[in-house]
Amino acid sequence: MTKRIVDYVLEEWLRSQTDSGSREPAKLKVTWQHRVQYAVGHAIHDYFTLEPAVRIHTPIQVLLNRRWPRSKAAFKDSLHYWQVYNVIVAQLTRITGELIYEYPLALYESWETKVKELDRHLSVIFQAVWPSRLGPHQVKVQKFLVENNEELVKAFVHTAHVFWHSAYGEPPGEIEVFALLDDRKYVFTREMLDLQKSLDYVLLLAETWDAQNAAEQADKREGKADCQAPLGT
Repeated sequence: MTKRIVDYVLEEWLRSQTDSGSREPAKLKVTWQHRVQYAVGHAIHDYFTLEPAVRIHTPIQVLLNRRWPRSKAAFKDSLHYWQVYNVIVAQLTRITGELIYEYPLALYESWETKVKELDRHLSVIFQAVWPSRLGPHQVKVQKFLVENNEELVKAFVHTAHVFWHSAYGEPPGEIEVFALLDDRKYVFTREMLDLQKSLDYVLLLAETWDAQNAAEQADKREGKADCQAPLGT
């Protein structure tokens, strides 16, 4: 059975390894970052599914407010809550304003391909894919992160490169990653991408996750067996 690489699973695992705090798996704890990322994703999707004539009269802040976290409990304090909100609103307003008349090719779609070099299926959620001005057969792939995390940026760039080359026989024209709270934009053109480096990176990341996950499952089975062992053994 061919193994699958799922981008959001690896992303959550990688985030848990790079966070400075607890090493608990990220899926066990919903943070303010998760809640803000959820609101951002839906706002971008809702905004760009509108026709340009409607976008002009629909501030993205209105769409963001639909799913913005109501509770401040997960944030450091009330000031932090409003600081994050104001920065996100400003960043999304600026970014979407530059694309107000553009039509995306895809929004938050999950795509899958077989990567023969890795003998694995690769599943990736692409947040936004746009026609590129670099040429009719090229595209611009975008990702929106709440906070700047260079390991997540690297992982997405290599994963998107491997996916695109496997599915379409060439790299995307551009890959853009926005770190909203840090006002940072990473831009990678196809000339900057090396296929073998991307393949090596994705394989190493997947194998490391596989090994850690297998070890955790083995520990759980061992712990369960110890609990079930008769007293006195």
